[in-house]
Formats: sequence, structure tokens, C-alpha cells
Amino acid sequence: MLAPLLVATATCLLRFRCTTTGIKPAYWFSFGDSYTQTGFNVTAGPLPSLASPLGNPAYPGLTATPGPNWIDVATVQYNHSRVRTYNFAFSGATVSRDLQPPFAEFVQTLPDQIASMRAWSEAGGSAEWRAPGREALFSIWIGINDIDQSWARTDVDHAQLTKDLVARYLTHVQTLVLVSSSWHQFLRPFLTSPSDIGARNFLIINVPPLPRAPGMLAPPITPANRTFEAALIADYNALLFSRVRAFAASKRSHGVRLWLYDAFEAFTRVLDNPEWFGFNDTTGDDGVTGGQFWFNWIHPVSAAQVIFGREISDILAG
Repeated sequence: MLAPLLVATATCLLRFRCTTTGIKPAYWFSFGDSYTQTGFNVTAGPLPSLASPLGNPAYPGLTATPGPNWIDVATVQYNHSRVRTYNFAFSGATVSRDLQPPFAEFVQTLPDQIASMRAWSEAGGSAEWRAPGREALFSIWIGINDIDQSWARTDVDHAQLTKDLVARYLTHVQTLVLVSSSWHQFLRPFLTSPSDIGARNFLIINVPPLPRAPGMLAPPITPANRTFEAALIADYNALLFSRVRAFAASKRSHGVRLWLYDAFEAFTRVLDNPEWFGFNDTTGDDGVTGGQFWFNWIHPVSAAQVIFGREISDILAG
């Protein structure tokens, strides 16, 4: 199977329990897009606390679909520790605006989100989450918009774009790597820049089967279009998990740990067996009809998000 004590995947679920050691973070720093967003603003108040673990806005926040999303429930319902979640995810985010521009200039891409977290940390926040005895988790679920908005592009080499996206993704991950006052001198040769934040624990989530979303099922989208997008997703997911596993292995001696959640497998499992999970419509998205899996063309409804949040919590528990 996968490297013990380093990687947990969705294959651990339903059939047998993961043997990977778990994590009980005191702080959770989340980056992503509309699948994860709750509208958190680190420069406003209130900030996350034990009484209000997601801070602002009021629970469940400004989610992409009515009701709580996966990180909402992973934080307050299925959590295995008392955690404060700083959720920097922003609707429409992409890996990097120079590779795949987001739909609008104001969108906070992955490096923008990391920069916001870094600014808060350097302004005094690091004294909280780096305190002795406290563990922090860093999660990233991104790439959905990069593929959804690029598959029809004719101005790029798609194979090269996939490689570039994953390479840039890893560059962003590496800016979060371990650095502490006691290990700083020893680790300096391994750090990528003076702005490394100091992460040890990573949760990485891949891209779900977007060709099965309602936005890809209606004309003028064709079966050939769906097949092409599916191939892009397969290549992206395979390369992403391969690269982040290699990254974690290279940093293992420095205390870096990695958990993987296979969203592609999870979505496929639910979409192939909707009745098992309380759904009876896997193509509609009107937001009114009961039993639908999708909402507004590409987003899983809250009931689906709850499933994924519970599974992710189980993975993190070990």
C-alpha cells in the first residue's frame, strides 16, 4: 500500500480503517475554491476561536451551495480535536493566474491566499499556531477551475499546461514547508525562500469527475468534449498525487506528513450509487428538486459535501 505514517487515501474508507497515524490539529489553514469557500476574511473579525471555530462569517458561512460544506462539518461536526479553521479559499480560484486566469481579476488565486495567510502569520499569528504542543494542518483543494475553464482552450498545449499547473502547485506547497526556530539553521538548505511559512502537515485533494456535472451534460457540450476533459483530469490527478507523494517523502526526515483525499473516487462512488447516499438525481441542478447531487452546474449540494467532510475527517483521524 502507501508509505506508512505518511499517506492516507479514500481507499481506506468503507472497507477498512487506515493504519496511518492521525492528526489532531489545533489550527487548520485551508486553501481552495468555491468547493471550500466560506467567505472568511482574516483582516476582519471575529477570527476563529474555540467558541467560533471558523470565525467569520456566521456558520456555515458564504458557501457555494445552501448549507454547510465539507470544511464546515469537518471543523464543527466530525472534528477529532478542538480546531480553529482559517479558511482562505476563494470562489473561482485557480492554481496561478498566469497559467489559467480566474474568471475575474478580484479572485484570490492559490498564491494570493497563501500570501494572505503569510501576512497574518508574520503580523503575529505565528505566535499562536507555532506554540509548543500545537499542530497545524494545511489543506489544498484546487484545480477544478483550472480544468473546467481550460479544457476548451485552443491556445495551449494541454499536456504541457497540466505539467505546468502541477509544477506551480508544488512550488506553492513548498513555500509552506517546515521551518522552526530550533531547526531553522539546519533546514535552510532545504527551504525554497525566506518566506517559507512552516507547515508540517498537508491534506491534498484532487479534482472530481467534472464531465459528470450538469454543466458538461447539456449542448453544445459533446461526448467528445467530456472524454477530452476526463483525460485531462486523469492526467492532472495522477501527476498531482505522484508529485506530492515524492515531496512528502523527500521531507519525511524533517517531520512533513501527507494525507490524500481522492475526490475523484469519492464523487464517482456516490454518483454510481446515488440511492445508497440519499440521492435520486445525478444530472439535475435546479436547487429546488429534492434528491439532487448537483447545484448550479458544477457544485455538489450540501448533503454531498457532508459525506466528503465526514470521510476527510475519518482520514485525518487515522
